[in-house]
This record gives sequence, C-alpha cells and structure tokens, in this order.
Amino acid sequence: MRPRPSLLALVLLATPLAAPLRAADDPAAGAAGALAEADRLYAARGEGATSGQVSPARIDPVIAACRRAIALDPDSLEGRWRLMRALYFKGEYATRDPEEKKTVFGDGRTAGEEALALVRKKVASATGRSADKETPVALAPDARAIPGAVATFLWTGIDWGKWALVYGKMAAARQGVAAKIRDDAEAVIRIDPEYDGAAGYRLLGRLHHQTPSIPFVTGWASRKEALKNLQRAMEIAPKNFYNRLYWAEALRDYESSRFDEARKVLEALVADTPAPGNLVEDLRAQEEARADLAAWGR
Repeated sequence: MRPRPSLLALVLLATPLAAPLRAADDPAAGAAGALAEADRLYAARGEGATSGQVSPARIDPVIAACRRAIALDPDSLEGRWRLMRALYFKGEYATRDPEEKKTVFGDGRTAGEEALALVRKKVASATGRSADKETPVALAPDARAIPGAVATFLWTGIDWGKWALVYGKMAAARQGVAAKIRDDAEAVIRIDPEYDGAAGYRLLGRLHHQTPSIPFVTGWASRKEALKNLQRAMEIAPKNFYNRLYWAEALRDYESSRFDEARKVLEALVADTPAPGNLVEDLRAQEEARADLAAWGR
C-alpha cells in the first residue's frame, strides 16, 4: 500500500507555480533593450549620406526608442541624454522648417530640464542636502559619479543653445538662456574636460562668441573667453570638425592679424575626410566652412 501524501504536499501540488519572469515583464531589461536599439539606430544615422542633411526617418526611430527607455526606467539618465542628443540631430540635420525646429528644440529643452531635475534629486539623495535650486556648476562635484550626468549637462546646454538660435539670440539672452548654457558647459568641463572631443570647451567658447553683450544680463560674454575656450578645445581635439570651424570663425572675427591662419584652418577642414561615425555632422561642418571661405573672399 502506497503512503498517503502529507497535507503540505497536497497544498504544494494544488498551488500553481509562478510563471518565470520574462524579459518583456522586466522594466530594467526592457529599458536596456530600448537603449541598445537606440544606440544601434543612432550609429547608422548617417550611413550613405552625401550631405549635412538627411531624412527624419533616420532619427525618428531613435527618438522613439529613447522614449521607450525613459518610460521603462524613469529614474535613469541614460535614456534622457540620448533623447536630447537625438532631438538635437533631428532639429539640426533632419529638418529645414523653422517651425519644426522650434518644436524639436523645445522638446530637447524640456527633456533637459527634466533630466536636470533628476540630477538634483540624485545629488540630494546622495548628500542629504536640498539641491532643488543648484546650478549644474554647483551640482558637478557630486554629480560626477552619477551615470549619464556629464552627457546630461552637455546635451541640455546644446539643446538650449539651438532653441535660442531659432527664437533669436537677443530674446533668449534676455530670458537668461545664455547663463544656463554657460553653467552646463562649465559643469561638463569640471567633470570631464576631454568629453566628446572637448565639447564643454567648444560649447562655452561658441557661447562667448555668439552671445550678444547686454549690460547686466550677458556682460560676462567676452572675446577673450571665446578664444581661450575654443583654443583649449583645439588643443584637446584638433581633428574635431566643429572645433576647427568655430576656432577659425572666432579668429576671423576677433584677430584680424590672423586672418590667413583662419583661412588655412578652414581650407584644411574642407579637404579632410569626414569620420564614418560622424558623417552627417562632419559634412555639414564642411558645408559651413565652404560658405565661410566664399563669404570671406581673398
């Protein structure tokens, strides 16, 4: 005669086993997958490009993948800075319509402010102090250990800068946009001066070059700072196409005795070979360099 099962065994037999957790049910795994897809699509954004302008179809899927990653993991900065980067690319290289540019860069600006709020939250959690009103410069020492923080500062500043250009430099400066961009660029420099081809120095130097000097608003903008920061960007990443373009333009505007040097920088840029992974951006820089050379004459 077979032994009767115990009461515990009967209960276990009657209880359905929990289904194994699928990747689709795991938000972290889903977010990681969306980020991987965004990176793959972003890397292919310029394949076969012959100019500094491409179809929105090259970047819209990247934006969608970034938004999925954010929805699945809202406390991570990784999807947020990638979204800002993709929005910048769309506004700069995938549309010529001024109204659409306003919308796209406005979305980038909003994404940047949301990301900065998250950085402040993370810094407050790590330090125990209130960081709600801290600037990126004040946040930088404690944010350097946060994954994605330096990229967040960079792309927030860039999207704010592009938003300012489509709405008008003077109007944006009076709204304090230039100071926001300055703080983002300085935060990048404090955390990683060499990040993304000296992007912090490039952004800060370009800001000083392009910002109109308005007393009591942007009186801090100076030609000296423009040249100093763009020269530093050139020292760190001399082959970066935009470092070279912005350096030459600042030289031409501020150092008349170095006009021939500025021309040679642009001539070398036009003759160079764009990087395959940065094809659209480099082609656009060459187009702008050719336009400068034609406008400068001699």
